[in-house]
Amino acid sequence: MALDSPLPIPNPNHTLPLLSMPAEIRNAIYEYVVRSEWGHTSQDYFVLDRPLPALFRTNRQIRSEALDVFLLKNHFHVYTSSIGLKWLHILGKDVSRFRFLIMFIDLNLESWHRYLRALLPVVSNYLELRIRRAAVTLSDARLEAFLQAAGLYDRSRWACEPNGANEIIFKQLQA
Repeated sequence: MALDSPLPIPNPNHTLPLLSMPAEIRNAIYEYVVRSEWGHTSQDYFVLDRPLPALFRTNRQIRSEALDVFLLKNHFHVYTSSIGLKWLHILGKDVSRFRFLIMFIDLNLESWHRYLRALLPVVSNYLELRIRRAAVTLSDARLEAFLQAAGLYDRSRWACEPNGANEIIFKQLQA
């Protein structure tokens, strides 16, 4: 091809080879890509501290399928509210696909309150939200007041159960 020849125009009806594979194989590829690019913490949780894998940004169908595999099947840690807010922005309406989310609450309760105000209206009814105290100096009374103000002690919407000294599990009640 001569240097001054125009590049071929991609055919919009062309199907990516990945999308022509059976769904089970695509899902296995998505899992492999996520695990190889992200890895896990020692407890098999993903820490939300980096961008989505590049595969998720290739096209809408791949993003949707890969997010289902990623968000529905895995557990996630959020250590800072600012990173959590970034993830809310990145995922948009796809935040509702989270099933297992663990938040490590520190002394900056106002930032965490902003995060929860943004998160709770858009989460799925199937979300299991675990709140862990990250700061030893955060008193039980302050944490309880924070959870109350965030609406997590609303018995008409959330069931809660303590899970050890540092963790409370919240599950939405099904309507």
